[in-house]
Amino acid sequence: MIFRDVKVGLALGGGAARGLAHIGVLRVLQRENIPIDIITGTSLGALIGGVYATMRDCTVMESRFRSFVDSKEFKRDEFDFLTESRHTKPGIFYSFSNLVRKGIFYSLSVAKTSFISAEHFAHNINSLLDDIRIEDLSVPFAVLAVDIDSAEEVIFTSGSLRRTVAASCAIPGLLPPIDIAGRRLIDGGWVHKIPVLPAYQLGADITIGVDISKEIDDTRTLRKGFDIMVRANAIKGEALKRIQCSFADVLIEPSVGHIHWADFSALDEAIAAGERAATAALPEIHKLLMRRHLPPRMRFFRGRRLARMFLDRLQAGTIHLDLSEETAATPVPEQEEADIPRS
Repeated sequence: MIFRDVKVGLALGGGAARGLAHIGVLRVLQRENIPIDIITGTSLGALIGGVYATMRDCTVMESRFRSFVDSKEFKRDEFDFLTESRHTKPGIFYSFSNLVRKGIFYSLSVAKTSFISAEHFAHNINSLLDDIRIEDLSVPFAVLAVDIDSAEEVIFTSGSLRRTVAASCAIPGLLPPIDIAGRRLIDGGWVHKIPVLPAYQLGADITIGVDISKEIDDTRTLRKGFDIMVRANAIKGEALKRIQCSFADVLIEPSVGHIHWADFSALDEAIAAGERAATAALPEIHKLLMRRHLPPRMRFFRGRRLARMFLDRLQAGTIHLDLSEETAATPVPEQEEADIPRS
């Protein structure tokens, strides 16, 4: 007998183009009939999680991403400009530091809000995501973003899928912040690299985390003060990520460090890496799922038990925006009429 009240959460982390590995992970989980009852995502993990939660078909999802990456509309956003070389491994912090040294990012930041325009950003999101509301998806889904003014983590479980995912993907300086309910929101990865704890907040008993961020793997001679500052920031992010990953019952880590964070042409490489990592994790996942056969009192899920110790303390810095009464809108960054008070 299987006690079906056990819910499995899938937490998809950020990492720009490296996040395409999530497609390979989902392909394996679907093929093996691993139940996915809850999905949380940050940055590109929110985008891929949102597309999957909409259609629940990895083949169709992969086809949509492949068509998008090959489209003229995507290529005009000049991500290739940010890709220094297929043979180098710069993380996002190091890539931005190089642009700052060249004066490119400095001049752009003075002239406009972001490297990619709000119109192009909206078009990209609309090309991948259906105009649907989060609460109408077939699986509970949470999107993570950060309020740049209050420094609070914002969790969306309702509202426009397009707008909330756009907010979660808004890499500062590269993509424009998104205004929702009077808040200026940016990439959720700056606070939640791997959104494991939000999966437990949505009711998961078991959480599978997928980590595709490899900032700390970058190695180079650090002689200048700015390089050292950037490296120190990456170390801080890595320390935060390790803490968040520790709450996952199973952690899948695709080997994508060799893929440039802006190289979306590496779609096949990333998907293959995701498949290999998910396949390697299957024995651990199946072993964990066998506990569903046990009565509730005999189960022990380490991640959930650890999470309970921290969630109450984290509530003070976390905002859950209820946009269930909001009307759907495309992700052009204009302030919405809803006025939700800050806590």
